[in-house]
Amino acid sequence: MMTETAIPTKTNEYEIVAIMDKLPPERKAHVLSFARFLAYETTQTAEYTFSEEDTALKDEYTASDAHWDELLTSEGGQFALDKLADEALAEIRAGKATPIVFTENGELSPE
Repeated sequence: MMTETAIPTKTNEYEIVAIMDKLPPERKAHVLSFARFLAYETTQTAEYTFSEEDTALKDEYTASDAHWDELLTSEGGQFALDKLADEALAEIRAGKATPIVFTENGELSPE
């Protein structure tokens, strides 16, 4: 299991920027989308206090969520999901899959 090490915030920011600089544009968009998801997910905790910026983030995420819903329910989206499922089953049958478990804090981790 991977452990996280506390690193000063600025160091993390510089590392993220350095990684982003090396990525092609479509991958940068994926990272941005994931970062927005993490930011939105953070605002959903019971002890979090909402700001005006958070409300805008929630609205933006909801619009992005609607886009993904539309994409994944389309015929092409269903085809892609079926293909991914077939690939996953093939890897499981070939013994290439790694078992995963939930950690105490609800995250996924290799067994």
